[in-house]
Amino acid sequence: MSVRDELIRNITSQVNVNIEEVAGVFGVILLIFIMIDWKHNLASFRLLAIAAVASDFMDLIATYVTFTIDENLFFAHFLVVLLNTLNYSGFGFIAYTLFRYLKAYVRPTRLMHSMTNAVDMIFAVYIMFLGLSVICPRHFIIDYDFVTQKFVRTSMSYIIGYGLPLSLVTVTILLLVLYNKEFSNKQKRTIFLGYLLCVVGCVIQMLADARVLVAHGMGVLAVVVLYFSLESPDYKRMAGLLRESREAQDRIKEAQRAREDLFAGMTHEIRTPLNAVLGINQLIEAEDKDPTVQVLTRKIKREGESVLTVVTQILNQAKTEDEERHAETGIPQLTDKYILSIDDTPINLKIIEGLLSQTGASITSVRSGKEGLEEMEKAHFDLVVIDHQMPGMDGMATMKRMQESDLKGDTPVIMVTGNDGEEYRKMYREAGFDGYVKKPVKREELFSVINSLIGRGEKS
Repeated sequence: MSVRDELIRNITSQVNVNIEEVAGVFGVILLIFIMIDWKHNLASFRLLAIAAVASDFMDLIATYVTFTIDENLFFAHFLVVLLNTLNYSGFGFIAYTLFRYLKAYVRPTRLMHSMTNAVDMIFAVYIMFLGLSVICPRHFIIDYDFVTQKFVRTSMSYIIGYGLPLSLVTVTILLLVLYNKEFSNKQKRTIFLGYLLCVVGCVIQMLADARVLVAHGMGVLAVVVLYFSLESPDYKRMAGLLRESREAQDRIKEAQRAREDLFAGMTHEIRTPLNAVLGINQLIEAEDKDPTVQVLTRKIKREGESVLTVVTQILNQAKTEDEERHAETGIPQLTDKYILSIDDTPINLKIIEGLLSQTGASITSVRSGKEGLEEMEKAHFDLVVIDHQMPGMDGMATMKRMQESDLKGDTPVIMVTGNDGEEYRKMYREAGFDGYVKKPVKREELFSVINSLIGRGEKS
């Protein structure tokens, strides 16, 4: 190896050691956050975080010991092999605990049970080979040559050290695909990002020199992303509010069904005896021609039909009110639809995204009209939601550019604004907007407008 190559190798190694050290600091901070909010984290996530941080520190310890230990010590070779085998085990532990973490979000099924058994079997084989590697290093995963100061890899090191952990992660992604409806769009995006970080780290360390430390640091960073995106107290509170909202909606639907059943029962209980009275009255009217009886039967018929008319009106009014109320609260069914949300305020984007995520649609959020136009040039959207007041290109200007560049087409566009009044409604309608929602945005109002444009509310 030339002096230049050796220099590059040493610099690369030192830079990546620094990366792992920084990742370790992030990991420690993450564990502190988890300890503070211990009761609100999933046990499976805590295990994942501990595995990631522990593997990062084990990697650093293995590196420091390998390149500083006195090779003349009788246990030097065994210690180096042991530490680096434990170092490799970090890949598998992170992959295994990641599967266990995602499994916590999925309802138990026969398929889920089969996948769990497969993962447990792969992990058991992995642990067995790790143990054999310590005893017979040159035949399984890794060995170290003190003379050349190089790690000695075998073909099994790629199959066992990287292949088995990546197979575990792949099964985890398969879980995400098969049970995609169990996860929100944000969860899927975040988990997939963490998956990419782990895979990139493993591929770099597998293809580059064994001194290049990336994989474990990437694992820690992936877990940090998972925490602040999905497991932090703020996200948990928001998810809890959304869950409470869905549960409240379910209770409303149940109450509506109970009301419908009540009116259906009332219809039967009132119409049945009334029908008997009017029926008997018709028989009396046909059989008894006495003038007094005829007057009484006509009066009974008139009063009975009057009562029947009132009952029918009451029941029809109740039915109409139920239908109107349901139209207000029905969630649009927008699975496989794509929505673009444009707003310059991050919190407003989060609110709109949180509401729209309940529809099952895929949501793209941008913070300016210019970015919105760029997204529309790259892909088709089934609905666009635009804020009015934005710096630079506001909602009205964005709509004008959409029309001039033929980006709007037949795509429904909803204006979200603090302005109210018939003159504004007319202005937005003439500008080309298909719907109008006032701020603060109310869930029922937004869903009602979307239902009128592209969606249908859920059926009771």
